[in-house]
Amino acid sequence: MFNRTQGGGGHIPHGFPGNMNDPRQALPVRPAGPPAQGSGGLPSARGTRPAGPHPLQRQARGTQPAGPSQPAAAAEPAAPVVGARTTVLDTVDWNSKANLEDIGHLIVLGHDQRRGDPRLGHAQVGGRPDTRLDLYTDSTMPVQDFHRGEAKGRQAALTVLENTEHAFRLQGTPAGREIERARTWLANPDNRLTAGAFGGMMKAVSEAVHAQEMQRAGPSRAPRQTGRMPMDCMTHLGYEIRHAQRNAGPGQQEFLRKLGFETMDRVMQHRLSFGSTKAWLDKVADDCEDRGLGGLARLAGQLSDDIPAPSQLRDHATQLHDNVYGRALESVMINELVHNTPDSVKDSMEALSGHLDHALSRLAPGDQQRTAVAVQDMMRHERRGWQANAPELEAFFQAPPGHELRALKNLLRAPKETGFDCIAVPYLTVKMSLCMGDGAPWMRRANVNYRDVVGPASARETEMQPNPNRATAKAGITSHHQPDTVRTHPAEAAMHPGDRNRPKLHDTSPELRSALQHGEPFVSGVSGSTNIVMHAVGHMLAKGGDIDAKDALLGTMMFLTHDGGHSMHEAMWVGNQLDGKLGLGMGMPGGDPAKYVSDYDSFIESFGPENGRDTLRAAADKAWQVTLNQFGRTSHFSADNPAP
Repeated sequence: MFNRTQGGGGHIPHGFPGNMNDPRQALPVRPAGPPAQGSGGLPSARGTRPAGPHPLQRQARGTQPAGPSQPAAAAEPAAPVVGARTTVLDTVDWNSKANLEDIGHLIVLGHDQRRGDPRLGHAQVGGRPDTRLDLYTDSTMPVQDFHRGEAKGRQAALTVLENTEHAFRLQGTPAGREIERARTWLANPDNRLTAGAFGGMMKAVSEAVHAQEMQRAGPSRAPRQTGRMPMDCMTHLGYEIRHAQRNAGPGQQEFLRKLGFETMDRVMQHRLSFGSTKAWLDKVADDCEDRGLGGLARLAGQLSDDIPAPSQLRDHATQLHDNVYGRALESVMINELVHNTPDSVKDSMEALSGHLDHALSRLAPGDQQRTAVAVQDMMRHERRGWQANAPELEAFFQAPPGHELRALKNLLRAPKETGFDCIAVPYLTVKMSLCMGDGAPWMRRANVNYRDVVGPASARETEMQPNPNRATAKAGITSHHQPDTVRTHPAEAAMHPGDRNRPKLHDTSPELRSALQHGEPFVSGVSGSTNIVMHAVGHMLAKGGDIDAKDALLGTMMFLTHDGGHSMHEAMWVGNQLDGKLGLGMGMPGGDPAKYVSDYDSFIESFGPENGRDTLRAAADKAWQVTLNQFGRTSHFSADNPAP
């Protein structure tokens, strides 16, 4: 039994850009500057991403098409060439460059390019020529040459799509449907194939192909040769402790019960640094050996060995960011609270909603209407997967022209009877605060705090281009490539905010480094939305309003984590930073924000029995058990998930 471990180690509608003005008005490409030096791992110094000319800006230097049969490029890469075997996977360099936005408005042109020695003229290799791609930047180009080049560029895009469909056998698959959507777009003569449209198309299709191939391949069962992260190891240990309890003797049961609780406590308190976790696992190994639990002792020792030395932290930043079990734990815990919300949270969300209603009512009638229209328009850009579960929010979302203000007031004044009614309030607080102008006076201080503290601490970069391949029917903060721990109805599929944000590992902040090295999930960095909500709460309290700030913080955490935008820690960090500053009275520990480590156990215990402490504790216990189940079902290291 103990030989159970092997090895060590909101929805945005999709579409391509539409019509474009006269291509003859296209601007020349702005020259790119010299590449900047970047760094990896978890550096403390600020840096920038390497930059350089986009491939479509290169002059034709080579004659070989991109494709799997071609050798690596020489030191100076050639302009992109589409050949008989070029697929979307050969276009990664074309669609992911940071400076694509600088040339996105320029038309893509194609030019015949035959292989062989150009001195042979028509005696070169026969057959269908390859197509070299570049951009329309020469305003003196004859009109007929421009139209010929534009047609060849469009045909090259179709060739890439056709090659991809055949190479990966995609007919009838989701990836095949993405290709068909791209073909339909290209078939419309009103659509101009700009560099931006081409890059977006190639990226959308390549993401779909990657997802399709990963689904076909299934999880890799290759030996793991890298280190394992503390959260992974603690989940593994917790799973095996639970398994060992089934067959333990009377003298071992109590020890295992306490060890199981201690394992969970260390996870909930984020005592998950490399050094402290290795030391604790070594002690567990000794204690288990003393009690005749040899198999569990060997596992604990092996897990300790699998965790890298603290000096290697920067080499494992992406693994720490992945944190599949930390994300699963929080997703389940918050899902439990959304479906069983403490009454005190409902009361606080209702009070905050009333404060927004009062602020809106103080505006002039025309400004009220403009605010309602602006908020609705902002929401419609990214529908939330859960919003249909909040009827008044959905009614506002669907309100026809002229009825937006009445629907908004109905939403604000409706009782908050469910968890979905509650999480709609912080969502609405953020949107209204951004749209009300002087009607939201708390935004002055909120903006200053974001500029000086929250923004720099968040250390995130955001992918602005919508990606339909990441729209999934899930709730919580698991990433798009991870198991969907909390599944939702297929109709609720959406692209979650956390799936477009990633940490600036090349340009970190102290807060980012602290979060990663303590096992706190990074989803979008410390929360600007929490900054807005808690400033609204602080303003309400300053005006004599009746609201429990800690319940308001919990309601905000429920929204952000269920919505897939932030971890619980990322909201608590802001609550801790603002507690004393705004006089919120939440009893947070305070101190240097850069050194704050969130302790979910202490946060739960700070709620009284009348404020839902038992409900929070039950949600945490359920989340831990579900996380252990997920490990057993999906982990490469689980004895209950054998390789086929």
